[in-house]
Amino acid sequence: MSAEGAPARRFDPMSGNWTMIALDVIWVVVVNVTAYDLAAWAFPDATMLAFALLSAVLMFTVVALPLRYFLIDQRKVASRREKVIQVESRRREFESRLGRALDMTDEIGSALDVSMRAVRVADPESHTEVLLADSSRSHLTRVAHTAGHLAEATCDVATPGGCPAVKSGSILRFADSTEFDACPYLRDRGGETLGAACVPISVMGNSVGVLHTVRVGVHRFGDSDVNLLSTVAQQLGSRIGMLRAMSQSQLQANTDPLTGLLNRRSLENEVRILVQDAQPFAVILADLDHFKLLNDTHGHDVGDRALRVFSKVLKRSVRDGDLVSRYGGEEFLLVMPNVDKHGASMVFDRVRLELEATFGDGRVPGFTVSAGIADTEEASAFDELVNVADSRLLAAKKAGRNRSVVSVD
Repeated sequence: MSAEGAPARRFDPMSGNWTMIALDVIWVVVVNVTAYDLAAWAFPDATMLAFALLSAVLMFTVVALPLRYFLIDQRKVASRREKVIQVESRRREFESRLGRALDMTDEIGSALDVSMRAVRVADPESHTEVLLADSSRSHLTRVAHTAGHLAEATCDVATPGGCPAVKSGSILRFADSTEFDACPYLRDRGGETLGAACVPISVMGNSVGVLHTVRVGVHRFGDSDVNLLSTVAQQLGSRIGMLRAMSQSQLQANTDPLTGLLNRRSLENEVRILVQDAQPFAVILADLDHFKLLNDTHGHDVGDRALRVFSKVLKRSVRDGDLVSRYGGEEFLLVMPNVDKHGASMVFDRVRLELEATFGDGRVPGFTVSAGIADTEEASAFDELVNVADSRLLAAKKAGRNRSVVSVD
């Protein structure tokens, strides 16, 4: 209502507001006094009867009718308030259920699946997709969508900076994709007219994606629709942030910070599983030759660089299922399931050749590596197997380095 219309509304006889009720009461008192005087003058023999009739008419017309409208208006207000409470109650219930479901997910894919199922339940008429930025934040990729997703519902935006919702960090609504101010990525999707709502997804305060929802035909997304989508986007973003933080924390706990390889504790945990499953494996205990001399001559930075170079060579030279760890200092331990010591020796020869090929750029002085190799045919316990490999490593050092030893005569 405009400001100019407020005073008129306040003194509207049919408005039923408290200002008008007070004026009505004053008016009744004044009119009743006047009516009594008129009745006494016009009907001296029946003053009280005439006064009663006039008062009844006045009370009904001046008070009862506005009061009736007042009560009707109050019922409407109460009904609207009840609807708002019901909508808010349903929203809170949906938010609570979604939160419980997301709390049970332990990976981002599961969290995305829960979010899409929640959208389908709450709004089966919509077609929804989630676009997330990659680790470089230079590309947007569709990572989830609702079942029965229409081709027309797929957004072609390729970068976070190209998405108006992600770029602005605010919710955008488009009632008609044919309008001149509609999102450019919403137009020309198979000829269908679409309505859309785009809600940014934030992780740790940064917009990293968008929850994109469309409906076929001209459709205005109301506040309740946007509140629903905002709830999904907010909780999904929070869960993704939590899972990423947990994953990073777990990665830091399981890996060596310098090389990115498994640390000793993580390797031993993985090997324990192999032993429990009675799976045969070979171990390669490798050590950089003359590493102390390398550190003393060129400095610790060059020594650290040498460790990282050798780590990359190891990861490139082994299978996906092999376990590679920095076992301590300049020692590295490889565990190769379903490989005997002779097969492991061939792998290590390939590692040495690959290492020689990396020194062409001159960033790291050339160095060699020695290794002792054993397999589960030679020891039943992992510690014993490592001790066998260690004795053979010492034998490789004594034999001139830059070699592997699989047996000691």
